[in-house]
Amino acid sequence: MNSNNKIISFIKSNFGIFLFTIFFVILFRDFLYTYKIQLEKFLPYYAYQDQIMYYLTGDDKFDIDAPMNLRFLGLWTQYLIFKIIPCIELSTKISIAMPYENYTCTTFSSALMNYICLCGILSVTFSYCYKKLNLNISESILTVLLSYIYIDHVEAFTLDRISILYFLIILYFLDNKKISIILIILSAIVNEKIIFILGGLFFIRLFLNQKKEYFHFFITTLISSILAGVIFFIYSIILKNGYYQSDLDGLGLYDTFFTEGIDRIYAIFTSKSGLSNGLVPLIFAIIPYIIAIKINSSKFYFSKLDFLIPISLLIFTAGGGMEQTGRYVMYSMPLWLPIFSQQILFF
Repeated sequence: MNSNNKIISFIKSNFGIFLFTIFFVILFRDFLYTYKIQLEKFLPYYAYQDQIMYYLTGDDKFDIDAPMNLRFLGLWTQYLIFKIIPCIELSTKISIAMPYENYTCTTFSSALMNYICLCGILSVTFSYCYKKLNLNISESILTVLLSYIYIDHVEAFTLDRISILYFLIILYFLDNKKISIILIILSAIVNEKIIFILGGLFFIRLFLNQKKEYFHFFITTLISSILAGVIFFIYSIILKNGYYQSDLDGLGLYDTFFTEGIDRIYAIFTSKSGLSNGLVPLIFAIIPYIIAIKINSSKFYFSKLDFLIPISLLIFTAGGGMEQTGRYVMYSMPLWLPIFSQQILFF
């Protein structure tokens, strides 16, 4: 085997890593863009990087309340980047005063983590489509391009990207029961939306599609949800460090979910903000399943009942607000984008 063939063979066997490296190099403007926006707070976002300061100082004023401070994977990853990777400051002048001494470097850690996750999502998406779903090169590449487009519906400054990446990795390893079970259980320290989506997916497969091989995955998801609930209970109820408060103060879970939840979902269909931030992304998510009613060009199994998964994510709209609906719905895109890519190329 000559040197060229060796290089080609190496790239094929490590194509995911090769793609990640390519994306990391060519998309660097995305990192600079999000880094500056975060520093200047040009767009409102939840400052997860403050938790790094809590880990460093133990000062409660930096601690973000549960459930946000329970998304340990993203928070620990930010902290690890902060400790290991040298902080790079932008050459341009920042227009706002720094709220605390390490604000620039904690924000750098957050921006870098999200950039790494973006490149990870794109590379794992290709590997998942090509190796696991048996899509061809064109279909796999189109899925990657669509992922890059639709990722704009989730926040680039918080923990959305790392959560979607983790969900993708679970899907990638579903054919390995031991690894997937471990990953599903650990979802309890990543993001509750992953557990919710997996619960819906495995419920449909096990009970509605009668696929008994999903029994272990469904039970494991239940265990993960219980673990997440126990962790939340300890932080928010016992330690009183969360949003589960009295309904008398106007800030508790009761007020934000049970009393205003239906109105928030209804507003998706009645307001301009709701239409653009909620209804349009929801339509994007269910279109592949609508098309599949008449045309099934998929090379892998999926259930036409899977459209219930993005719709069910409206339950988070009841708690988080209609403006966040697009974010919630796009968590499910690893399920339906491969379907949509095949349909586009079919037409």
